[in-house]
Amino acid sequence: MNTLQVTLLVFVLIETLSMLELYFLQDKPMFNGVGIFSGWEKSKADPEVHMLVRYLVHWLAGVKMIVIGLVLVLVLMVPENTMLLGSIALAITVSSFYWRLNPMLRIADKAGQVTPQGHSRRLSFMVAGLELSLFVAIGVQVLGF
Repeated sequence: MNTLQVTLLVFVLIETLSMLELYFLQDKPMFNGVGIFSGWEKSKADPEVHMLVRYLVHWLAGVKMIVIGLVLVLVLMVPENTMLLGSIALAITVSSFYWRLNPMLRIADKAGQVTPQGHSRRLSFMVAGLELSLFVAIGVQVLGF
């Protein structure tokens, strides 16, 4: 197993935990699930709004499941050059976090709508670490170390 495969498997582990949290631990303010937002509890006061929020949370968890499956196929089944290109696509798409999600999370964090306080910063560092590890693993793969 090469560095890129190991890095992708770590990504799969992180996303699997996130997906499980979205499906089964929604009310827990942990990791990066919906329970970190104060709006989750507030949405329960309006059944129509809460149904929409729950639908979107489950939709996100389902998308994560699809990504997990595709990354596992990359790791286990495809030729090295396809895995490399898929990893580059993954790194680029993960970086989209900084375009929309991170700015929104920072605003919610500053407004006290996220528990624990400062979560946006921690998550930003975690995603940056994931991105960096992907780019390093891609570099190792390309350069053949």
